[in-house]
Amino acid sequence: MRTADPITSHVAALERALRGPQRTRRGMIAEARAGLMDAADAYRADGLPPEQAAARAVRDFGAVGEVAPSFQDELTARQGRHSALLFTLVFPAMLFGWDLLWSSGLVRRGFDPAAPGLVVALARLQDVVTALVGLAAIVLLVATFLRSVPPRRVTRAIGLTGTAGAVVCGGLAVAMNVAGGHSTAVLLGTNMAAVVAFAGSAAVLALIIWQSIRTLRVCSDAA
Repeated sequence: MRTADPITSHVAALERALRGPQRTRRGMIAEARAGLMDAADAYRADGLPPEQAAARAVRDFGAVGEVAPSFQDELTARQGRHSALLFTLVFPAMLFGWDLLWSSGLVRRGFDPAAPGLVVALARLQDVVTALVGLAAIVLLVATFLRSVPPRRVTRAIGLTGTAGAVVCGGLAVAMNVAGGHSTAVLLGTNMAAVVAFAGSAAVLALIIWQSIRTLRVCSDAA
């Protein structure tokens, strides 16, 4: 039987050991394969048979258990960076978008809440939470570039921040609609702009939660 190419087997094992953004992971694997091939070529030029040259290149590269942690640290940092950038953009965008829609009257036409004071208080609280989450995302985004900060720790903080922000903002939105009473049902039944805005916000929150879960899973797999 023909034995498996040592470089191919080693690269495949390394790829299976890594978790993180697919594009970045593919780039890392391609670089590792190219480096191994170059090393094998150098050994062949020195007179070693192809299989022995490949085996020597793999040995010099290091066992998967030895090299994977450094690869994984970079992948974990990249995952956190992508998520933090998303949260930095999305949370302020939702805040300004809803303020614009509300001030324009598009989504509040015919809205007469049963408890207006409570609705206003909840809306202000949601603005504060959204702003704080956006600020936290900026701080954590900067932290992903700092070598002194453990990648897994900051990436986990990013995932938890996104999850908490989405859950709290979603919960406050539900509370505001409940406080609106019958007026909320009338609004959604007569104002298409409000329906689109509500559906869009729900989709964005779902995206944030999905991205947060992916980020936390990378941290878990990297443990």
